[in-house]
Formats: sequence, C-alpha cells, structure tokens
Amino acid sequence: MQATKRYLFVAMTLMIALLLAACTPQAQTPAPTAAPAPTTAPAPTSAPAPTTAPTGGIVSATPGLDINMILLPKFLGIAVFDQAYEGAKEAHAELGNKGNLIFTGPTAENSVAGQIETLTNAATQGVKAVMLSNNAGDQIAAAAQAAQAAGVKVVTWDSPIPSAQGESVFVAQVDFNETGRVMADMALSILGPQGGEFAILSASPDAANQNAWIAAMKQVLTEPKYANLKLVDTVYGNDQSEESYNQALALVDKYPNLKLIMAPTTVGIAAAAKAMTDEGLCDKVKVSGLGLPSEMVSYTLSGCAPQFALWSFKDLGYLTYYLAYGLATGQLQGVEGERFNAGRMGTYTIEKDPTRPNGLRVLMGPFTVYTAENILQEVEAPSGTVRDPITLRAGQRADMILLPKFLGIAVFDQAYEGAKEAHAELGNKGNLIFTGPTAENSVAGQIETLTNAATQGVKAVMLSNNAGDQIAAAAQAAQAAGVKVVTWDSPIPSAQGESVFVAQVDFNETGRVMADMALSILGPQGGEFAILSASPDAANQNAWIAAMKQVLTEPKYANLKLVDTVYGNDQSEESYNQALALVDKYPNLKLIMAPTTVGIAAAAKAMTDEGLCDKVKVSGLGLPSEMASYTLSGCAPQFALWSFKDLGYLTYYLAYGLATGQLQGVEGERFNAGRMGTYTIEKDPTRPNGLRVLMGPFTVYTAENVNK
Repeated sequence: MQATKRYLFVAMTLMIALLLAACTPQAQTPAPTAAPAPTTAPAPTSAPAPTTAPTGGIVSATPGLDINMILLPKFLGIAVFDQAYEGAKEAHAELGNKGNLIFTGPTAENSVAGQIETLTNAATQGVKAVMLSNNAGDQIAAAAQAAQAAGVKVVTWDSPIPSAQGESVFVAQVDFNETGRVMADMALSILGPQGGEFAILSASPDAANQNAWIAAMKQVLTEPKYANLKLVDTVYGNDQSEESYNQALALVDKYPNLKLIMAPTTVGIAAAAKAMTDEGLCDKVKVSGLGLPSEMVSYTLSGCAPQFALWSFKDLGYLTYYLAYGLATGQLQGVEGERFNAGRMGTYTIEKDPTRPNGLRVLMGPFTVYTAENILQEVEAPSGTVRDPITLRAGQRADMILLPKFLGIAVFDQAYEGAKEAHAELGNKGNLIFTGPTAENSVAGQIETLTNAATQGVKAVMLSNNAGDQIAAAAQAAQAAGVKVVTWDSPIPSAQGESVFVAQVDFNETGRVMADMALSILGPQGGEFAILSASPDAANQNAWIAAMKQVLTEPKYANLKLVDTVYGNDQSEESYNQALALVDKYPNLKLIMAPTTVGIAAAAKAMTDEGLCDKVKVSGLGLPSEMASYTLSGCAPQFALWSFKDLGYLTYYLAYGLATGQLQGVEGERFNAGRMGTYTIEKDPTRPNGLRVLMGPFTVYTAENVNK
C-alpha cells in the first residue's frame, strides 16, 4: 500500500490526466505535499457588486452536457466529505454529465498548499468547475481569482472564501449566525441556568466556517440569557483525531472548573467524547457541538455528549453539484435573485450572503439536534446516518381545512392556490375546504371552526393563527379527537395542540432583515421609526418584532430609534389611519416599518396621498403586485416577502402526510414535498416548545427588481 502511494505521489500529473479521461466518477488520491502557495491573503479589493437576476422563471439545467468538475474537500479521509461525494455522484448521474466528476484533495498536513495547487492547475486540466470546501482562508483567493479568469467556476461549500474573491457562490449548509445560536442553546441546555466554564475545540485557525460559527456564538453569548456561560478558551485539533483528543485532555488539565467542551467539527467532537470517556471524566465534563450520529450514538446514550447537531452532507454535495453544473454550463449566471431547480431537493435562490461583506450564497438548511430520544432513529435507518425522506402515497382520503386568519387577503388567496396545487398532485379523494372568519370576528371565528372540525369528519386543519394562545384549548381538543393541527404563517405560541408549524422564514432572520432595510433606508445617521403591525395576538408579527428589537441592540443599529408600535388589525382603512396618526404624534418620524402586507400597502398609500413620502418612508413585508408603484416612486424604497403559494403548497404536503398517518410529526423526520423538494421537521428555536418545518427564503425588493 505504501509503495503504491509513493508511486501515485510521483506520478500525480499523469494520474489526474487519466482521471479526466475516465468515463465514470472516481476518487482521487491526496494532492502533493509541496506547492507554491501564497502565505498571506491577497491585497484587499472590492468584490463585484451582485447584479440583479435576469427576468425569467426558475432555471432547470439541461442534462447531458460535457463538463469536467472537481469536488475538492479540505482534505481526504473525513466521513462527512465522503458523504458529500456520494451526493455529488448522485447529482452527476441524474444530470447525465458526460464529463468527469473528480473527487480529489490534499492530506491534512498539506491542506492549504494542496488546495491552492489543485485550484491553480484546474484550468490547464480542462476543468470547468471546482467545488471547494475551503480550508485556506483568504490565502486561496488569488488562485480562485486566476481560476475564474481562466473560465473555471469556483463554487464553495461547507466553508467559503472569507473575502469572496474568486468565488461565484457559496453553498451554506445552514445559516452561520443560526449555528452560533444553536451551539449556545445546547451549551445552556446542558449546563443549565447556573452555567459554568466551557471551551471550544475547533478544526483549524484558517477554517472560515468554523471561525464564522464561533464568532456568531460569541455574539449570542453577549445576550443576558447566556450571562452565566463563561467561554474560557478556543483551541484547535486541525481535524485530526489524535490531536483533537489530546487538546481535549489538555483543556481539562488547564481549567479545573471546566464543565463542557463545544466542538463545531465532526472529528473534534468524537475525539473529545472519546477522551472524556476513556479518562472517566464524563460526569465532570460534557461534550457537545456538530457531529455524525453514527459516530456519536454511544456517547449520547451514555450521557457524555447529551446533545449535538448536524445537517446532511450528502444533500450538501448534491445541491452544490447542481449549482456548479448550472454555472459551468452557462445556464446559471450566478447573480442575486436567480432561482434554480436542484433535483429532489427542490428550488433554491441565490442571495446575498449576510455573514460576509461581499459574496453570494445558497442556503440549504436545516439543523437536526440529536439527543438520546432521537439518535437511534437516525443510526438505525437504512441509509446509515440520516433517514431516507418519506415520499407520500397519493390517492388517500382526508378532508382538510385551510383556515387563514380571515378571508379577503391576497396572500391567503395565494396560499390557497398552492394548497389546491398540492391537493391535485396528491390525488386526495377527500375535500379541501378554504374557509375563514371575517376580520372583525377573527379570533372567535377561528376557534369555532377548529372546535367543529372533528364533528365534520375533518382530518387536518391548516391554521394561520390569529388568536394567540386563546386557540390552544380548541387545538388540544381537536388533536384529542383525531384532527391534525398544522399551523402556517403564524403558530400557536405555546405549541399546545399543534403538530408542526410551517415557518415561511426563520423568525429571527425576519427581524434582522427588517432592521437591515431600516438601516439601508435611513442611513448611518438613523432616526426615528415606528412599527405598524397587524394585531396584538398575531404570533408571527410579535415574534418578528421581538427579533427586530433584539437586533437593534447591536452597535451597528445604535442610531435607529424605535418610538412606537401600533396595530391596524390587517384592515386597510384602520392601518391607513394608524399610519397618519404616527406622523402626527412623532414630528421627527422618518420611517414606518410594517411587517404585514395589508399594513405596508396602507401606510404607503397614506404617505402618498398626503404628500409625505419625502419626509416619511415605508418598508416591511409586502406583495410586489401591491407595492410596485410605491417602490418605483421612492415612497417604499425596500420591502421583503416570500412565496405564499409555496407556503400553502408545503403546508398541504405536511398536513396530508400527518392526516393519513404516513408522517408521525417527530423531530428529525424527513419528507418529500413535490416540486419543493425535501424538508425536515426540527425543533422550533423561536419557541420554548414546538416543532417546525422551515421553508424560506426572503426576497428583498427594490426599484431594480420589483417588476421582474
């Protein structure tokens, strides 16, 4: 074996050439151990500003083209990278690419130089796309820029190029800021409110993903909720088992009061758990972080690693391949707002990466948090580490109700269109009933409909809740009578009586998007602004506003002054009058932020009618069809939204699966949702209890794209 490796080492150039001539995807040996690599980042330059997506629909790649592509992990020999290769191979076969898929990477000891060398040589080997899990920080930027100039598309995955120089798009496994919060929440759950000392065992100092997750966690730790968690050190095991094992033991020796090691790396967490187990330290020091269920099961069941999290690396490799193939074949341009189909995973959108000053991303998601309660469901699954998604059997019979907050709102009509589409696709022999109360009777009307559902033979109610926890008792009674209650758009805050909530976007992200739009409109000098919400009982509105208020505590937003929150009850006239009342009450008001499609349109009309648009701008969440004129006039320079048709479609798939008994509604369960791809039921991080399915993503509309 060693002789063979030495031969391959000497004959690397020949081997790569042979691989490129091969007919099927194949694995490559490690890259050479020496390379002319830059030791410092290239001189900073501004990355090109993202351009607007071209007019058109969702891009479906033309299969059967001839494109050589490289999948380049940080280094070889890591299980998660092998899983990513499995996903890339699946996509390669689906797309019928006549070119070669080459899986190659350096050794761990030569990771930085080896990655730079592979990227440098790609163009001369006829490669059209390199899919890079970057372990070289910005040291690789010059090689990436040269590759791009030579016609090679560089798509990063798992870990991006921090400056985004030379990178087309980054495929983010999860939102990096959310990763920090998930780790902080696991630490708090394990250590309890009394907290204690903990340390981070990371991969390498140059791993952009690890650094971003750690930075996000440190930011979260500044919140009062985490005041008793004391981060004492960050050390690096370079994703090597033995080095990580020794670093874990060194942390215990150095910090006698250490209670937890947080390792955001699959190698590090397994090594740390083994070290604590071998030395009999699990009662004193717990382990958590990001790990593979197959490697962590024994440590979780023993209590040594009570909680850890991860996503599907197979899906990450699959999605990355679809994107890179589209870019390499010229079918995708790689611009903000561009949408594309990714096979079984559904539709994705290229968006601005909010975690870097420059760069674009495609966000995959979501997390699964593993505990002793759910880990065996994963490791005993046929696929080994992640259960195969459930494809629902069509043609079952289940009467189902789509229950919006009230009737007469355009977005709820759009959700009904999506539900009807799914109803037809699944061939449900039962009825889809679209019903709802009037706006004046919303709370009582929703409770009444839910109360009567079981007696009418209904098997599922899809509820956009407008009654807060007032509806919880009716939901619990419905569940007890065999009715599945799936919420969408707006959940039951306590989750009592609710099976799963279909979240249109991450509620915490909604708050940040609104804060960013306010900052963009008002500029760094800031000023006074107010919120015009729907109703005081709307759980979604309240969660978004709370998230925005939390974001506003960050120094970046110090000059934004929120002076009031008022309610228009999602009635046009009432919202119109509330907007004008805000202007009268606050002479220095500069912006009205309305996280409701009715409220934002009413506020924009009020400012326009009264000639106030030069003084007071409007933003929030709105429908492009209703907001286009106000955006083009400059009255509402920016607003955001998601697809309510997709929300209705996804909600129906989930509710049908639950109502027909094909889904159990448990954390970690995966299912296929038709044209939208695969989704996972996860813990809802925005509520103490409850489960969710996260749809996403946002689109931010401006004068440049509102009519496209």
